[in-house]
Amino acid sequence: MPRFFCETPVVENATFAVAPSVAQHIRVLRLREGESIILFDGIGGEVPASIISIDKKSTTVLTSNRLSVERELTRNITLFTALIANDRLDWLIQKAVELGVAAIQPIYTDRSQRIPGDVTKRVEHWRGVAIAACEQCGRNRIPMIAAPLAFDQIFSTIELGVCVLLDAEGDAAITLSSSVAASVLVGPEGGFSPRELALLRNRCDHKLRIGRTILRAETAAIASLAVLSSAT
Repeated sequence: MPRFFCETPVVENATFAVAPSVAQHIRVLRLREGESIILFDGIGGEVPASIISIDKKSTTVLTSNRLSVERELTRNITLFTALIANDRLDWLIQKAVELGVAAIQPIYTDRSQRIPGDVTKRVEHWRGVAIAACEQCGRNRIPMIAAPLAFDQIFSTIELGVCVLLDAEGDAAITLSSSVAASVLVGPEGGFSPRELALLRNRCDHKLRIGRTILRAETAAIASLAVLSSAT
C-alpha cells in the first residue's frame, strides 16, 4: 500500500486536503479516488486513509484510527560517516534508513569530501532521501540527519552506548548486549588519516573488520549496520 510522510500531525477520523507535496506524489503514482493509502507523521504509528478526491489543486483523504505500528530496531544505532561523493552518500543514507539506523551524523575528516554551496540545503536534501526511504521500507519514524561535524567534535556528541570503529585490522566479530546503543564510525575514501585512526583506536570500545577485502566507504557502512542490527 502506498505510504506518504506528512510534515504535520495526521488527524484521525477526519477528512482533509493533504499537503501539496503529498498530493503531487499521489498524482505521480497515478492513484485514483477510492484507493487506500497510509499516512505517517514521524511521531509514531501510521494512519490508514482512503482517497476521496483528486484534482489539479488539491487531494482530499479520509483517515481512520492511528495504528500502533513500529518497525524500529531494538538497538539504537547512530552512524558517524565521513563525507563522501554526493551520489554515494545519498545511496548510503537510503540503505542505512532501510536497515533501521536511528541517526546519521556526517563528519569532516582529513581526507573527506567538502560540501560545495549551502550546507543547510544539503542537509534538507539528505532528509528528503531519508523520508523517501521510510516511505518505501515501512518505517514510521524519520532518522535524524545532522549537519556535518568536525572530526574533533565526535566524542563530545556521543553520550550513551558503545563506539564501534570500522577498522581493516579489527576483530571479525564483536559481542554487544541486545539493547545497548551503538555509535558506528566509518571513514572516507582512502580511510581515516594516521592521526585520526590513532585517536579512534584509542577511544573506541570495539574495532570491527567486515570481511577480508577492502570495502568502499558506503559498502562498509551498510555492511556494518546489517551486522550490528542483529549482533548480541
